[in-house]
Amino acid sequence: MSASNDDENPPRGELSREEREAFRKRASDLGSRLDKVKAETREKAGPEPDERARGAAMGQAMKISIELVVGIAVGGFIGKVLDDQFGTAPWFLIVFLMLGFAAGLANIVRTARRMQAEAEPLQRSAKAVPDDDDD
Repeated sequence: MSASNDDENPPRGELSREEREAFRKRASDLGSRLDKVKAETREKAGPEPDERARGAAMGQAMKISIELVVGIAVGGFIGKVLDDQFGTAPWFLIVFLMLGFAAGLANIVRTARRMQAEAEPLQRSAKAVPDDDDD
């Protein structure tokens, strides 16, 4: 710390008037440089994707794929149990595998329709994108 104009040292832990002004000037310069760097970074990076929306979409995709697999597995299990019970191998297994596949697809279609109905208001409110082919 530098001495003040009166050749007196400020009390310990305090800044002189000149030091306070120099500190304020450095802080404001640093703030303006940080704002400039943040603006440049935002321009280069473009818009940030919404991580929550991305996670929700990944969850929906996993749910849809699991529904199909579970439908087939449950159908196969039921068919295998019935074949073992009645001694008709592999007929019930084949029939219930197809029924499980159909049930899984029905669940997927139901989920897709629900998701589309939820997204429709957002699609209707979005701005139209100009078509490049229209002149």
